[in-house]
Amino acid sequence: TWAAFAMADQMIGSPAKLAEYLGNIDAASREPGAREDAALLAFAREREPSLQKISAADARYWQEQYRRARFSFDSQSVRPYFPYAQVERGVIATAATLFHVDIKPVAAVRTWHPSVTTYDVFDGQVRLGRIYLDMHPRAGKDKWFSTQPLAYGIHGRQLPEGVLVCNFAGGTPGDPGLMQYGDVVVFLHEFGHLMHHLIGSQNAFVGEGGFLVEGDFIEAPSQMLEEFFHDYGVLTSFARHYQTGEVLPRDLFTRMTRADAYGRASGQQRQLMYTAVSLDFHTLPPATLDFDAVYRRDFERFNTNAFVPGDHFWASFTHLNGYSSNYYTYVLDKVIALDFFAQFDARNLLGGPAGMRYRQAVLAPGSTRPAAELARDFLGREPNLDAYRRWMLAEFDAEAKSSSAAR
Repeated sequence: TWAAFAMADQMIGSPAKLAEYLGNIDAASREPGAREDAALLAFAREREPSLQKISAADARYWQEQYRRARFSFDSQSVRPYFPYAQVERGVIATAATLFHVDIKPVAAVRTWHPSVTTYDVFDGQVRLGRIYLDMHPRAGKDKWFSTQPLAYGIHGRQLPEGVLVCNFAGGTPGDPGLMQYGDVVVFLHEFGHLMHHLIGSQNAFVGEGGFLVEGDFIEAPSQMLEEFFHDYGVLTSFARHYQTGEVLPRDLFTRMTRADAYGRASGQQRQLMYTAVSLDFHTLPPATLDFDAVYRRDFERFNTNAFVPGDHFWASFTHLNGYSSNYYTYVLDKVIALDFFAQFDARNLLGGPAGMRYRQAVLAPGSTRPAAELARDFLGREPNLDAYRRWMLAEFDAEAKSSSAAR
């Protein structure tokens, strides 16, 4: 099958190995996901007693209402603490400290638009490469969020360059660009791809750079970085009210991160649904493949929400074009990312030795060695699901601690 071909040179190796792996992910996420969905349905029934099932079309509405009621958190309430300029400085400072590099602005560089900013990245006195930030929307610009290589590195001959293309708030005079917490995390995630590209593209050949690792590993380093902004000390190094300078209050941070932790397991079940669709569409016999029927079957396998008749989500599932059968990448890399993050000292995330060890073991080799070896070198063992399980159960642990404190 196409899936067997597409996985042959990836970390996972084959559809058979993937099926076994996904079975373990399903076993880890199904029960806590069901608990989350049951709590959401009970909440919705308090407001609509006749409701039997939450429609897939209404699920996000109810989830937001649940977060507001259960955690006293409105996602808009933190935006004043995340003006774009402060966030940019915070992301750059976080990455520079973690990876032991200097990131310096470069003036008077001719770029494709006046709003694009330029930075050079140094390891001591050695310049590693250049990055460009194209961060705000404008007419004719791509509307997504992505990191792209502009030049690949060749040791001693050519420095790597990369660009971060985003559409964050701000960019016009008088607009502070107040960002949602989720956007702040996305910024660090995408910036992590730039760091992987520059640090991992110092090798002998152009094809050995950080962007050229196996496709089912490329998201792991950036997904790991997301976890750093769940730390109050790291986040409040730059999270200050854009008008008063007030640091993000601890209580608001706690409610925000508890709300953020809600729905992780059910979210992983949704990821399994997308993975199943991706795999089935590239594995089942093409002559008899019924896209609507397969999508509905996979939806109902991994969802407790009611299917919406006429839902043809698969027709706009753009990842099928790039990832084809290999959407599982996001699930695999989440597990690896959380395992990586667990190796850092929670009391000193940025200042401990793990950052440099991670840079040297995982980022610097680029694609000169198989990603599975890089992971083993950093972890000292094969990746496992322990940190992933703790991550999914964090909301329940926080709830239990809160209940104990109340008693």
